[in-house]
Amino acid sequence: MKSIRLLSQLMLALALSFPAIGNGDQTNVRLDALFDTLQNSQDEEVLRETEDEIWDIWYQSGVADVDELMLAAAELVRAGRLAAAEEIYSEVIETLPEFSEGWNRRATVRFYQRDFEGSLADIEETLRLEPRHFGAIWGLGMIMGQQRDFQRAIIAFEKLLEIKPNSQDARPRIELLKQELVKEAV
Repeated sequence: MKSIRLLSQLMLALALSFPAIGNGDQTNVRLDALFDTLQNSQDEEVLRETEDEIWDIWYQSGVADVDELMLAAAELVRAGRLAAAEEIYSEVIETLPEFSEGWNRRATVRFYQRDFEGSLADIEETLRLEPRHFGAIWGLGMIMGQQRDFQRAIIAFEKLLEIKPNSQDARPRIELLKQELVKEAV
């Protein structure tokens, strides 16, 4: 009983020491309701707004310095300076390793650079932190398809549909991947 009280006090002290971190990213309390909307709405506009809101939440770490780094890295990506963006995303990860979007953004940059192994490692970390990260799951499916691991690509896109049933491109990708499986079997 005493150890439970001590653990509770320690958790409360930690929570009070880092109040901003709980406001953004994968820990935001609004995410569950937003994911419910993704699962249940048929309204395209509502779905688009919901997805945008999820991305907005994921992108905000709750730590001003990290958020500034994220913006700087995004500018570098837009300018095509991928190696520089990767360095900044690595700094984000070192500074705030529990921030899933830092991992996801570096995974994306590595994907663009065709560093699929590095991207897969970052996707794995993203999904450890936020298992519902549909962007990371989409990236996983894309990489598996590029590597001709069609079965795992199909599994990734099926998982994407579990989280986001109205995904516009998951079903057509699954069909194309199944066709590739059939071709390989012949």
